[in-house]
Amino acid sequence: MKRPKPPKALDAITDVVLAYRPKPKSKSAKKRKRRAAKARKENEA
Repeated sequence: MKRPKPPKALDAITDVVLAYRPKPKSKSAKKRKRRAAKARKENEA
């Protein structure tokens, strides 16, 4: 038996929900995020 394909609207909603990442609240979490972004930027260049 073949599984039915979900509608495109439902797929779009699912993508938004799964892509959600909460913003860092603590000072140390913000610092980790900045450091990771800086390292990522240096690796691209």
